[in-house]
Amino acid sequence: MQNIREMLSDAVLAHSMMDITLNGKKVVDTIFELLDESKESLIEANKIDVANENGFTLNINKLLRLKEEFVDSEDEYRKVISMNKNKEINYMIGSETDKLGTICVVYDGNTYVMLEMVVKAILTHNSVVFSSESNHMQGTNDMLLVLIRRVLEAYSIDKKLIQIIYTTRYEELLSNSASIKKVIAIGDKEFRKKINLASAVEVISSGYDHYDIYIEDETNMELIVKILDANPNIDVYVKSGINLPFYESIEVLDLDEAIGMLNLNTAGFSAAIFTDNAENGSKFLREVACKNISVNSSPLMDNSTDIETTMLLNVKKLFYPNPLKETGNEGFEFPTARAILEQTKEKRNKAAMETAKEEVKVAKEEIEKVSKEMTDKLNAKEQEIEILKQRLVESKNVANKYMEGYKKSFLVRFFANMNKEEIDNDIKMLSE
Repeated sequence: MQNIREMLSDAVLAHSMMDITLNGKKVVDTIFELLDESKESLIEANKIDVANENGFTLNINKLLRLKEEFVDSEDEYRKVISMNKNKEINYMIGSETDKLGTICVVYDGNTYVMLEMVVKAILTHNSVVFSSESNHMQGTNDMLLVLIRRVLEAYSIDKKLIQIIYTTRYEELLSNSASIKKVIAIGDKEFRKKINLASAVEVISSGYDHYDIYIEDETNMELIVKILDANPNIDVYVKSGINLPFYESIEVLDLDEAIGMLNLNTAGFSAAIFTDNAENGSKFLREVACKNISVNSSPLMDNSTDIETTMLLNVKKLFYPNPLKETGNEGFEFPTARAILEQTKEKRNKAAMETAKEEVKVAKEEIEKVSKEMTDKLNAKEQEIEILKQRLVESKNVANKYMEGYKKSFLVRFFANMNKEEIDNDIKMLSE
């Protein structure tokens, strides 16, 4: 038996440790990319569930089409809804979204519901625990969970942000008001009533994939049969006296009784009337308490549940005396955590730029210093060469002067009747 309290503690820790600057939309887009790449694995897991009579045949294209529901979605965490400046008291007054924390989804194991609620939990930075009484679609859902957790870990998110528990101990699970902040019950009316009684926190109800039909005449019987064959979760109300090709239906006297019975028992998700009476069709549209109502057409909805993303958020009122900065047109930015982080990041970047500029300046000064030293040394060498050249010229002049004097001395000795030996010595010296 799974440890419920331990699972809830892990879920709370997982959403608490999420990076508040994380863009949930990027995570969601990556999940759908991985599901598209891994659809064969999902199909194989689903085949096992179907073979074991433990689930329905998954429409992989319908699963992937859920992405279309979130094309224009964005990260909803800490999103400023409104902001106004009260000039009389010089305060900013407005509102901002925030996560709830841990959400518990109690349902029948529907894989489409699971993926949709995972996406909405990530966009709102909540953790989510799925709970069902049976292991219906367990193989398919476990494979889906494996793929989702790969993406979470790739974004450094604790994989226990998304968890599944199979239990009938709803009182034990839903009494943990310290951990669970909201419960979503998806199923028929009796099931949702049971969850409401067991929960210690607010419950949002949805009759997703549970439908109601009222048949007033036989003009659309072929279409009705196709609808009933397509989905088993349909309650059928039939006007007395109509012969039907099926047996499981609730007989009613007329339209008024049908509306009364339907409003008493309906799942409240989607209902349809089949009639050739335009007035009765109009009355059905006005008086039936369902979120989706149709006349002479299928009530089956191939889209997401009626659980809005905004239902998974807190809306906080904000009061602040000193707005961060004026944005023009009397608009101001709140000092949200995200804004503060951006401002801190900007300051860090600015400081890094200043440090880099200082380092460049020091390096430039060092280069100039070395360049000057090299230039000075080069100039000194050039001066030494000039001095040597001058000395060489001077030495050459002295030598020339000496030779001139010597030549004169030789001629004097020659004409002074020098002996032959002395003349030969002088000639030898000159030749050397």
